[in-house]
Amino acid sequence: MAEQLLPQALYLSNMRKAVKIRERTPEDIFKPTNGIIHHFKSMHRYTLEMFRTCQFCPQFREIIHKALIDRSIQASLESQKKLNWCREVRKLVALKTNGDGNCLMHAASQYMWGVQDTDLVLRKALFSTLKETDTRNFKFRWQLESLKSQEFVETGLCYDTRNWTDEWDSLVKMASTETPVARGGLQYNSLEEIHIFVLCNILRRPIIVISDKMLRSLESGSNFAPLKVGGIYLPLHWPAQECYRYPIILGYDSQHFVPLVTLKDSGPGKKTKHEFTFIHIHP
Repeated sequence: MAEQLLPQALYLSNMRKAVKIRERTPEDIFKPTNGIIHHFKSMHRYTLEMFRTCQFCPQFREIIHKALIDRSIQASLESQKKLNWCREVRKLVALKTNGDGNCLMHAASQYMWGVQDTDLVLRKALFSTLKETDTRNFKFRWQLESLKSQEFVETGLCYDTRNWTDEWDSLVKMASTETPVARGGLQYNSLEEIHIFVLCNILRRPIIVISDKMLRSLESGSNFAPLKVGGIYLPLHWPAQECYRYPIILGYDSQHFVPLVTLKDSGPGKKTKHEFTFIHIHP
């Protein structure tokens, strides 16, 4: 009975705060007319922490964690020694995230504000940036990374530059919110590495993606392709003094992004004087 009464997403535990956040985020986006990338003015500086649960009895704590944490992805990343291998720092937990093709934006939004990108604020910002601003530097970086890809070095294949324009146009269309025929039966098209790089520049904040190095079959678990999504994405299109240095940390497993947020019960310095009843967001 208790499980049925618990919210199945963190934002549902404090709806008043969630509504205020969702009202404020679209107003915080600045869209210059001089070709500079669209970006957030101040709300990119917030970070969510998983509320303290050690005061609850073990049985109720287990119910809460089961309702909010994506244990499958967390267990997978931990078994690969990609996550929580160091006991000297606070533990990170994977929050459940919608798997509708917009999970990258849902995960980033949850990491900062505790709400998913259901209003498509981040998705629309990404698409408008790719459509309305000067993207030559983004395109150039994408081309360089494509040429350096070990996937093509190993097979002896290389890109035909005559197809680059069409491929770039396809990447831009993938970011659109209007996807009547998204791949894999999802509501939206899944996004790729270049979209993460553009997003971190919109947010003016580093994004760290923790993932396996191989793409595995969802059915058999066997390896069938190198996976390049993991790594550190830096907002290189901005001066360092205009960026927020605290990174957004995401996990990626089974073709799905989740936010990896701090668990306040774990690690050194776990005692803190300031915390919200349900979620804690700090600049």
